[in-house]
Amino acid sequence: MNAGMDKVLSVLTAIAVVAMMLHVVAHALMRFFLNSPLYGTNEIVSYWYLPIVALLGIPAAHLQKEHITVVLLVENLGRKAQNVFLIFACTMGAIVSLGFMYYGFQEAMDKMAMGATAGVTDIVTWPVYFLVPLVFFFLAALYILDIFVVARTGDPDIDVRTGQKAEAEPLDETAL
Repeated sequence: MNAGMDKVLSVLTAIAVVAMMLHVVAHALMRFFLNSPLYGTNEIVSYWYLPIVALLGIPAAHLQKEHITVVLLVENLGRKAQNVFLIFACTMGAIVSLGFMYYGFQEAMDKMAMGATAGVTDIVTWPVYFLVPLVFFFLAALYILDIFVVARTGDPDIDVRTGQKAEAEPLDETAL
């Protein structure tokens, strides 16, 4: 399940990055060869592509367990004490995510009501504001799922679907 969600997020992010790249290259080529750049490229990149890439990276990092963690306090504790701290951290993460979702939704509704555009251009930007509550709702759901996994199994690395310990991906030494 997590692998499927991770794949969807990765594909959507890759599509946004490729679309942004093609858009910027087309803009530069048209400006250089035809002296006619694409209208609103800077606004589209900054108000559409970049927020999509950045926001989709948040739950993707959670799914891949790539968020920054500080284990100085809990690394020497027993498994049960570590799980208590993990459940507390996930609860706080879910609460904060739900707060961002709530206020993000209010902001998106305000932007939609005013028909927000990119600065002085007429490029519509309000729809992308709805990505904030959607992403943080998804992130809160992931935190809540983590709470249930830890509470039920006592191990944060158990795959809920299979009941097996999730395999750590081998270290890619070529990337170092």
